[in-house]
Amino acid sequence: MPLLSRLRRLFSLPTGPSGLAEIARSTTVLETCPVRPVSAPCTSALSHPERNPFRDWESMPVTVSQYALRDVVLDQPLMTLLHAGHPVTETAYVQDPEAVRNLKLRPADIVRCAPFKGVIASCVDHWASNFYHWVAHTIPTLHVLSQAGRPVRLVLPEHMHPWQFETLELFGLSDDTHIRLQQGRQYAFKTLDYITFVNGSADFAVSDLSRDAYARLRQAAGATPKPAGRHLYIERGSSANRHVPNEAEFAEGLEQLGFERVHPETLSLSEQIRLFSDAGMVMGMLGAGMANIAWCQPGTLVYELVPSHHINPCFATMATQGGLKYWADVFETGAARENHTDDAAIPLPVADILDRVRELVALLPDA
Repeated sequence: MPLLSRLRRLFSLPTGPSGLAEIARSTTVLETCPVRPVSAPCTSALSHPERNPFRDWESMPVTVSQYALRDVVLDQPLMTLLHAGHPVTETAYVQDPEAVRNLKLRPADIVRCAPFKGVIASCVDHWASNFYHWVAHTIPTLHVLSQAGRPVRLVLPEHMHPWQFETLELFGLSDDTHIRLQQGRQYAFKTLDYITFVNGSADFAVSDLSRDAYARLRQAAGATPKPAGRHLYIERGSSANRHVPNEAEFAEGLEQLGFERVHPETLSLSEQIRLFSDAGMVMGMLGAGMANIAWCQPGTLVYELVPSHHINPCFATMATQGGLKYWADVFETGAARENHTDDAAIPLPVADILDRVRELVALLPDA
């Protein structure tokens, strides 16, 4: 299946009777994201350019808006809004269309939220515990909200990781008045703000607001203004999915080429930010750990290995947004289904990938 068809199927939203613009009492356009080509290194110096599925990729033109809504209900299981008893389908981020069509108000599950003298805002999708989703959807949203000049009450998941609490601290949004969503409940709001970063519509857009949010966190975390040129490999190791059978062998080969094997999930958010801000080159397989390229400084070289059963340009876009140099190669996994979870059945072609790494390292300014 062609790449664009895969993406449309993955991120398509079901149709419905009402949209955010139709039900909003006011709409603020925050930015209009232009079309940008991927920032690739010198491709004429690289063999087998056809292995890169994103060499001709361009970001998508997207308008990011903030909607001030009235009389809406947030369904926690689907993290989808309802208005007048109907689902607001633009908020149904990669949910099963049938489940969204069947979504109804459940009076026994409704929690009525008290009015607030400020902004109440939804800021997470239904994968809030995933680091990529937090970085791509929630962090830009928090950046916008923290600059509103008004008190902010956030709608957050019940269970949060330490790095999520740390994010709030870095943005100056730590507060015990935030709403923590309980499993299975529905939350009724007289007023609620919704910024479209949350629904994933800007995942393949080059956003100045996102870039500014990441730069702001770099500064708040105490990152040095000039990268140290470290070469980092994000090891999947104990990740829950998309394992490859010979990653340890591959990682050892990278160590011999001067790469540090890193496990971002073992570090605090500030430690992750400082580490990746120091990088001259980052390498990894498609996965949440790659979201740490958000902290890389302009000019850093990113090399991504993309599994053949989940070809997704989210990190090509993030790299382009940050002014990074980006290259990707697809590796065959032997997985029978197109999805984002299956493990690879075929070992990595270690020698071929190490040859590519040598080619890319040779393009670095200090090589």
